[in-house]
Amino acid sequence: MLEERRSDVLRALVEAHIETGEPVSSRAILEQTTIGVSAATIRHDLAALEQDGFVIQPHTSAGRIPTARAYRYYVDQLGKGSLNSSNKARIVGFFSSVQLELSNLLKATSQLLADVTHYPAVVVAPGISGEVVKAMHLVQLAPQTLMLVVVTDRGRVIQQHLRMDRTISSDDLAQVEHLLTPMIVDSDFGRQRPSDLFHGRNEMVSMVGAMVAAVLKRASASGGEVYLGGTRQMAEVWDDLGAVHRVLEVLEREAEVLKLLAHASGVTIRIGTELPVPEDFDLAVVSATYEAGGAEGSIGVIGPMRMDYKTAISAVERVGRELEDRIGS
Repeated sequence: MLEERRSDVLRALVEAHIETGEPVSSRAILEQTTIGVSAATIRHDLAALEQDGFVIQPHTSAGRIPTARAYRYYVDQLGKGSLNSSNKARIVGFFSSVQLELSNLLKATSQLLADVTHYPAVVVAPGISGEVVKAMHLVQLAPQTLMLVVVTDRGRVIQQHLRMDRTISSDDLAQVEHLLTPMIVDSDFGRQRPSDLFHGRNEMVSMVGAMVAAVLKRASASGGEVYLGGTRQMAEVWDDLGAVHRVLEVLEREAEVLKLLAHASGVTIRIGTELPVPEDFDLAVVSATYEAGGAEGSIGVIGPMRMDYKTAISAVERVGRELEDRIGS
């Protein structure tokens, strides 16, 4: 724990660097704080902070910039932040008026969070296990190709092509859907039993039923879908184009994105080497979990270590809470 004055100096330096992206001088700190000491004293504190690994000096004549350790200390000392009134109104208005099925809602939520924070945002859908099928439809696309459409009680829509080894007539299809619907609708995704459901049925029902059950089983076993918003503004977030490319490579791999998001309750902030990334990766992630009918999803923003943590933390917390209320309502 740093002494109070040195902690104030470090906080002022971090906030100045977050705002400007430039090395911060002792004079700039003196002008931005009410510490009441001389520039020489601040320079002495900066030298001590550098020795302790909180700041570095890129060039001899330059000011200092924070290290990952400084950002961690800064975040740990942050009090509870708040969003400005316009962003609060934007978030509340979005969730009070939006009428979308689940996947489109989560996609729109990722863009909302990106717009509020100005950082790339991620929303991971809750797992589907435990959801209940509320509607099932079979649509004929070609003589041997069907489209399965399943709607769950949370508004999730699953679509899957079913390719048959024989032609199915419209009359056969209507009969199959008529017989399958009562076996599928109102069933729990986590409790599908294909052999029990379709044993002893006619050949066409058994064939299509087994394919439908396989789709539901795969959906139940899979993780939540990942929705990204705000990736187009990444060049404005990272000064280094090489960093932009490296972050894009991570975001293109769903499994890597999931690793970035913590799964602890409440808001979690991970910085630099606290994340599963190389040591020189300029990356920070603010994330939170939300619940929907007993299943858990994640929400977060991804940015450089000098991200605006006050806004990011408040936005992730507020959007996550509103999303949880919206899905659960």
